[in-house]
Amino acid sequence: MNIKWQALIFAALILISLGLTRVGSSGFLSMFSSAEEVQEHISTDTARSATSPFFEGRSVDSASTTSPLGKVLPVRKWSVLDAPINAEAALIQSLDESFPFLHYRTYKTWPIASITKLITAIVALEDIGENKKITVTQEAVKAEGIAGGLVSGEVYTTEDLIKIMLITSSNDAAFTFEDHMGGRTEFIRLMNKKAGEIGMKDTVIHDAAGLSELNISNANDLLKLTKYIIENHPDIFNWTRLPNILVQPTNDQTTKSLLNVNPFTNTEGFLGGKTGTLPEAKQNLLSLFSFNEYRIVVIVLGSDDRVKEVPEFLQWIEEAYEF
Repeated sequence: MNIKWQALIFAALILISLGLTRVGSSGFLSMFSSAEEVQEHISTDTARSATSPFFEGRSVDSASTTSPLGKVLPVRKWSVLDAPINAEAALIQSLDESFPFLHYRTYKTWPIASITKLITAIVALEDIGENKKITVTQEAVKAEGIAGGLVSGEVYTTEDLIKIMLITSSNDAAFTFEDHMGGRTEFIRLMNKKAGEIGMKDTVIHDAAGLSELNISNANDLLKLTKYIIENHPDIFNWTRLPNILVQPTNDQTTKSLLNVNPFTNTEGFLGGKTGTLPEAKQNLLSLFSFNEYRIVVIVLGSDDRVKEVPEFLQWIEEAYEF
């Protein structure tokens, strides 16, 4: 082999060696398509380590900011420990500023029980009409529970039947809506369709009353439901804040006085809402309150004692934030 070929082979070996060294030194970076992605990866890990899981993404050193409405937002007092939570999931957030006071497992799906009736009310208003006359069926009054005191053959307007359903949590009223629309299959189709339109991606409905443990949702979806009601059917919450109502069938002279079963009806600042209870769901609640000049939504799923836990949450917010 002459000197010319020996020089070419030596040069090739040098180039191959340099190439292998470059590949080895870039092994970690090869997991990302650019230097920007490396920085994003590092920044994400840093943010996660500096974030309280209790608030699902709010940095512990976040400063006071101003809402789009020009209102100065509360500042977290980090000397106050996170609130103890018994419930499976909880969400407390201001409606106008979207300020998250407390977010805990907000994407955890859970049986929602009679909170289902809020979706039933929306479908009844939009697909039947508030002034439509609806006859209570014999099949409906056979449903579990006697809340609302409905009698087969009575006729109510959609609005009055919704009031009965929400204020007394009447299963009979909910199933009357199903019967009026041709049966459960059609009405549930409309309920799931409406949930999808609202953006409730993790919500599935199997009956209008919420008796099935297969009726599931999560706090995040229920927040979307709350906002939809406020924007499109605020009377739903206005009705549910009433301590009692008077209703009368359109085909009878008898007037009925019905009490609100929501335990927070007489609580100062209560702006309406719905509870739900099942053995599989424990105690659920979706309520609105006026709190420190804020309108806040409180969603609690799977509590052992919502009457005790919700006031404790509100007291904690009072102590943990500077307003």
